[in-house]
Amino acid sequence: MKITFLGTAAAEGFPAVFCNCEYCREAKRLGGKNIRTRSQSIINDDLLIDLPADTYSHFLNNNIDGDAIKYLIVTHSHPDHFYEKELGMRHAPFAKNMRTQRLKIYCSEGAAKVIQEMYGNENYMLDCMALKPFDTVVAGNYEITALPARHFPGDGSLFYIITGEKTILYAHDTGYFYEEVFDYIKDSKHTFDLVSLDCTNVDIPASDEGYHMGIDNITRVLKRLEGIGAIHNKTQKVINHFSHNGNPIHHRLEERVKDYGYKVSYDGLCIEL
Repeated sequence: MKITFLGTAAAEGFPAVFCNCEYCREAKRLGGKNIRTRSQSIINDDLLIDLPADTYSHFLNNNIDGDAIKYLIVTHSHPDHFYEKELGMRHAPFAKNMRTQRLKIYCSEGAAKVIQEMYGNENYMLDCMALKPFDTVVAGNYEITALPARHFPGDGSLFYIITGEKTILYAHDTGYFYEEVFDYIKDSKHTFDLVSLDCTNVDIPASDEGYHMGIDNITRVLKRLEGIGAIHNKTQKVINHFSHNGNPIHHRLEERVKDYGYKVSYDGLCIEL
């Protein structure tokens, strides 16, 4: 089982699309791992997480066959995570000879509403299921559990536990976890081989009631997960989803978290589990 981080930035990208701050200028100068597009990941080659407007470039840059993707899970309907117009390309004359005729989508209630409003009952080869917190579905070889995210009230924002050969906790966009999430993970006895956590703020203080996290919040989340037996000494801990305001220059982030054992994501990072 593998996860590939296709994009690792917050909504504005890094360098931010219209920004001329010192952080963005440095990212442009350094290039490489400091160029971050909007957040998206893929599990193996068939389960896509989120659908930003950068999806097309992600597929080209990572040699991904879009027609082979069977499942799409969507965290919420903010456009940096869900550019619904891209789904309109899944029918003739835009797409032919697709190996996956019907794309199965599991998503927040807000994202499902967007899909219904955009496509209605027209045949775009989409099967959409809105999930509520703590719903679990089986998608091929995967078991997917939706957890309530502290983000975008009214949308039913979610993050996910994804179990295949291994188990991944993918938590973007969300602030500090609700108590009911910790309780669910403890009671379900999940143990994670990899956790990927929202680090939008980096070192900018983030309230536990807020909609994103930074290194301090992440460290406390991981301590709670360790305390309930959900992570172990071999769990890979990834920080991901960075805003330009936090100055996410890659080598500095690596230096900042080296003593914590966190892996800093970058566009194109592939982790085999």
